[in-house]
Amino acid sequence: MEIVVQQQAQGLIRNGYEVRIISSLWQSKQQRETEKEGIEVLRVPTWHVIEDTLFIPFPIFSPRFVVDAWRQIRSADVVHIHDVFYMSSWISAALAKVARKPMLLTQHVAIVEHPSRFVMWVQRVVYATAGRLIFGSARKIVAYNRNVRDFLLSRGINEKKILWLTNGIDVRRFRPPAEGERAAIRAQFRLPLDRPLILFVGRLVEKKGVQILLNAKDPSFDLVFAGPGPVPEDGLMEGVHWLGPLDQAQTAELYRSCDVFAFPAVGEIFTLAMQEAMASQLPVITTDDAAYTNNEMADGLILCPRQAEEFNKAIVTLLSDPKLVLEMGLRCRQTALRHFDWDANFSSLKDAYAEVSAAG
Repeated sequence: MEIVVQQQAQGLIRNGYEVRIISSLWQSKQQRETEKEGIEVLRVPTWHVIEDTLFIPFPIFSPRFVVDAWRQIRSADVVHIHDVFYMSSWISAALAKVARKPMLLTQHVAIVEHPSRFVMWVQRVVYATAGRLIFGSARKIVAYNRNVRDFLLSRGINEKKILWLTNGIDVRRFRPPAEGERAAIRAQFRLPLDRPLILFVGRLVEKKGVQILLNAKDPSFDLVFAGPGPVPEDGLMEGVHWLGPLDQAQTAELYRSCDVFAFPAVGEIFTLAMQEAMASQLPVITTDDAAYTNNEMADGLILCPRQAEEFNKAIVTLLSDPKLVLEMGLRCRQTALRHFDWDANFSSLKDAYAEVSAAG
């Protein structure tokens, strides 16, 4: 989510806006206040006990967040909130209402299926309470995929209020490898030079399908995982590489070192990681969500049921045909160039800011 916010902020700065971001201070090495490329970032200390115990990202903010948020919101023209599920969003929405500031909301996900009944209950309670209030207060709600748009409509949101946009990435940073580059990058990450590499990028949590991909492993290929989170107990095996969290530059290089991107997530459509992989000319294997049906942006994707044996079959079949690997990768790259270029996609969001600001 921070990557999305950063891209939006950079686009706004280039168009003459002043941008201030309030986020979580979740690493001890992070500075509380920073300024980069004209974007002011203020980080507030948080506790992550829920993520540490239930593997659900839900930072608990220090009471200082209220003071910092109020100071920034009072001087803002527009308050942009990302997803109603988080404590920071509840507080910011309440303060924006008190300060009579117009609010723009980006809703990133709908209800996410989870094996825990308690987690499902919590989601429903949040969307029926704080979520309902924020949906009602927002002047515009940005949705990046059909699942979220349909979820908003099911909650009674007026369709005219929903701005259905395509997210985007830097298609120049995320590109195919140059000649000889793949081997050099593999050496840099200490990855085998002579093995097919199947890449996963994202948080190491259940809804992303980490365990499904682990169970799909077989001796014909290696798995590479990049992202924050605990390594599963059965994940320390031969042919499985855990790289931990990487920055954007490192991640862009990693895409160029691998052969296929696999993403067995549930409820997540055209995520940034998928877009980055497609722009890097990797074939993408992902869950056969109904949102991909009759969607031209799915051209190049390989869709399969969210089961380990199905992902294994899809990976093995693809790797057995090098020409197909190249063909699917090229199709993904072309789809990314047509639909996921952030510079091209930003204009609609810029118009939404202007509309919300004028209405305030």
